[in-house]
Amino acid sequence: MRLVGYNIQYGVGRDGRLDLARAIRAVAGADIVALQEVERNWPKSGMADQPAEIAALLPDYYWVYGPFFDVDASRRGADGRIENRRRQHGTMLLARWPIRSARIFPLPKLDNTNGLGFQMGALEGVIEAPGRPLRVYAVHLSSHGSEERRLQAEALMRLWRATANEGGAWSGEVGLAGVDWSAGETPPPSPTDAIMLGDFNTRPGTPEYRALVADEPALHGRAFYRLSLADSWLLAGDGGPGATFPPSAAYPIPEAIRIDYGFVSGGLAGAVTRAWVDGAAEGSDHQPYWIELAI
Repeated sequence: MRLVGYNIQYGVGRDGRLDLARAIRAVAGADIVALQEVERNWPKSGMADQPAEIAALLPDYYWVYGPFFDVDASRRGADGRIENRRRQHGTMLLARWPIRSARIFPLPKLDNTNGLGFQMGALEGVIEAPGRPLRVYAVHLSSHGSEERRLQAEALMRLWRATANEGGAWSGEVGLAGVDWSAGETPPPSPTDAIMLGDFNTRPGTPEYRALVADEPALHGRAFYRLSLADSWLLAGDGGPGATFPPSAAYPIPEAIRIDYGFVSGGLAGAVTRAWVDGAAEGSDHQPYWIELAI
């Protein structure tokens, strides 16, 4: 099974050109896709409904969109009627199998006084994959500062660890006042094991990274715990630094850095067989990060 995380920067590539289809071609063929910076009704992306466009580009996938940033973009038409629109920004999950349930989690935000402060978050999907259900998170943490990201990472870990007690999207009796709210379906599964894919905007070893990955010794003798996360690059990276964010005109950093990750819970750590970065993709200012699981 192949999974990929990709911050598509709403389809603006290395060359500064907006081309959503080019970005999406880079993830075609994956079994599960986690995208960041997917938008609706933004002037900079042509007021497009990008989730709908992406769904049309990948018609054989189930999908869900998680707009954790949502503000008014409505207007009055020439006839005086209100055209209700929402300006949204968030993450998107796509899978070859049904996404049985999904939840959107806005993550903590600090009211900064300089630079761009933006509501960030995570989208959780429970996917009915063959053999076992998977809990997958498409994550985007703040680019503004380490303190904000640490709060976000800690909140994300609390949210995930709570799932062991929460059960599925519903539990208990499905009937209420004679109405079957489940539409006759069985409750969605609630797996504890999880995969987190996304743009975490941080390098290995930072406080926020440590909040997510509790253990980073040499692989020999390493222990994995069910409610802790492991960095898939350390498990099965195909060599090199695993850098996902190269220098660009907009971000003239000295060298490419690793800020996009695939974290897996302890119960899945032994299933990671390969991790790699697609350095050839040109559809964003990030590079797609792929992991392969033997499940």
